[in-house]
Amino acid sequence: MSAYLDRNDIRDAYLDELVEFLRLPTVSARNDIAVMQKAADWLIARLESLGAQARLLDSPGMPVVYAEIRGDSDRTILFYNHYDVQPPEPLDAWSSDPFEPVVRNGMLYARGSDDNKGALMSRIHAVEALLKERGTLPVTVKFLIEGEEESGSPSLPVVVDHNRDLLKADACIWENARRDDAGNPTMTLGNKGMYSFELRARTASADSHSGKANLYPNAIWRLVSALASMRDPQGKVLVDGFYESVTPLSASDEAICRETPANGLRQATKLGLDELVPGNDDYSVNRALFYTPSMNIQGIEGGYTGPGHKTVNPSTAFARLECRLVKGQDPDAVAAMIATHLEKHGYGDIQIVNKKAGAWPSYTATDHPFVKVVAEAGSEVYGKPVVVLPSSPGTGPRFVFRHQPDMPIIALGVGHANSRAHAPDENIAVEDQFYTTKQVARIMEKFAAV
Repeated sequence: MSAYLDRNDIRDAYLDELVEFLRLPTVSARNDIAVMQKAADWLIARLESLGAQARLLDSPGMPVVYAEIRGDSDRTILFYNHYDVQPPEPLDAWSSDPFEPVVRNGMLYARGSDDNKGALMSRIHAVEALLKERGTLPVTVKFLIEGEEESGSPSLPVVVDHNRDLLKADACIWENARRDDAGNPTMTLGNKGMYSFELRARTASADSHSGKANLYPNAIWRLVSALASMRDPQGKVLVDGFYESVTPLSASDEAICRETPANGLRQATKLGLDELVPGNDDYSVNRALFYTPSMNIQGIEGGYTGPGHKTVNPSTAFARLECRLVKGQDPDAVAAMIATHLEKHGYGDIQIVNKKAGAWPSYTATDHPFVKVVAEAGSEVYGKPVVVLPSSPGTGPRFVFRHQPDMPIIALGVGHANSRAHAPDENIAVEDQFYTTKQVARIMEKFAAV
């Protein structure tokens, strides 16, 4: 298998193709349907070049690509990926144009290189490599590629629900994972859920002179007081009932916390810290990442922060927040708890707006047989053990496949610990692109033989 992907001409051609794909500025947040359609058409043409039956699925939002190639065995693998990317701003923080990919010192820099176009192309190239060497695929493969993941996948639940039979599979390779801080390859078995929302405070019909701050209420003080009532300085969420449905850690969960290398000090020092919030020891870091829900403030806005002074008492302020949720938690229930908390603590005047309660936690059991297949394939390719992570600290739409509870979902990617996904200078190691491609190909071979 590795002979084809080790050829210099093939590596060069595949890298050039990835660069071509990365040039498309597929920022879903911009709602530019023309460029999104161009990317979807590009993918359909590429998948058809493999002999796939490829088409668009009906979607209320951005185009969703589906493709299928029949294999020799009765096994089917579904590849889920997305072609949209995060906004590149701030542009002046990039070392080069985010949509003009460049290789420097073996690293490919471009928006979407890590999240998720590199991983997507690794699936396509793995399938092509097997077809070139074998003539047929050992398993049937299905591709589901959406264009709204970076905007919360609002259309995906509808698309999946309308195509349940079409998307049936024995296993799913999910969009992304990355080497850890020690350089070890990883695979991820789950995602946290999420509830995001905004709080808006209005204390008067207009701003007032700050000299009258003893007379008129200040919206920013009102808002930060409400925020402080919801979480303590150590990160514990103070909303009644927030932790009640969290599933207790099993013996295997405890073992994962103790035994999985967390590289806490490395995670701290790369951001100029001496210590992480829970501490640097493996157990504390892993428990926080995999099994502990959180409440985060994304941003606060209000008042005047321009040059000079403006002695103003602001009448409005707002904050954007999100809760990351773990096994057992329901985003709709958490939304109700937060509303009740604000009312109970005297902040019923603060509005909750732009609520997005649609991402549920989703996990594959660590002892599922497909986990062993993926881990063994990775070890063969990388020449070292693959670190099995029970969950990503982030959120993804895995929950849309809740109707297939027996389908394992495992994430693999092309990034590394400093790939800077969602940030300026997003990058991958070129060599990792081909390692992942080989691993995906080896998974298909091994899964057919199980």
